[in-house]
Amino acid sequence: MTTTTAPASAATTARPVPRRQRLAAHAVRVRVTARREVSPHVVRVTVAGEGLHDVSALGDDQYVRLLLPRPGQARLRLPETERWWPEMQAMPADERPVLRNYTVRALRPEAGELDVDLVTHGESGPASRWALTTRPGDEVGVVVQDTCYAPPAGTRHVLLVADATAVPAAAGILAGLPEGVGASVLVEVPTADDAPDLPERDGVDVRWRAATPGRSLLDDVVRADLPTTGLYAWVAGEAATATGVRRHLVRERGLGKDDVYFCGYWRSDAPAYED
Repeated sequence: MTTTTAPASAATTARPVPRRQRLAAHAVRVRVTARREVSPHVVRVTVAGEGLHDVSALGDDQYVRLLLPRPGQARLRLPETERWWPEMQAMPADERPVLRNYTVRALRPEAGELDVDLVTHGESGPASRWALTTRPGDEVGVVVQDTCYAPPAGTRHVLLVADATAVPAAAGILAGLPEGVGASVLVEVPTADDAPDLPERDGVDVRWRAATPGRSLLDDVVRADLPTTGLYAWVAGEAATATGVRRHLVRERGLGKDDVYFCGYWRSDAPAYED
């Protein structure tokens, strides 16, 4: 377990974080402008296009839907209206883009640019394969969406529980943390070389470990020293782990169900699927 602790700041009145409005989303055609490996299992891809000048940067854990071309596809076919999902479902299967969700690592509307971090696991799935092989000039579609992080008024401390797939979201939440709100961050990554890149903030305690996805995050939450009031939890990553952490927080820690957001980004017991 590696620990990074920032000094606590003086107590101030916490500002409630407003619940985000949903965006009227549509698919934007963009091109890859840069690709770099930020760690052995994380690839950062930058895409750019005129359509990104018009999107809203909401911060926190804002996510996008990547629409990836199918192998051998001469030109990526994208939906053309805000009813993008029904449009995609109506496409022939061999023309329908591959859909995967990712958290925004950075969005620069003034430059029409978007960064996304993708965790790779070989060529066993279409998104990992794309991250390993994409090059500048490649075409991809993006649907910029909204956020899920919405702590209630009165939140004084935030618990973030994340595996490698949820590190970008945790980074966004920490970057937007209101003054006077503390945070405990528990992270699991594949190897020590995949150390999470998270903002350093006053009152934030970051603890991470390199481990095979499994029970380590739940065990760390069970052992964590957390406030008994004013606590909001955001949990994301492997589905069974996220569910187990949420169950512990509600049943054993007494958090209300509305005080815990949890999301299974992937399942360890399911093979990477082709679609």
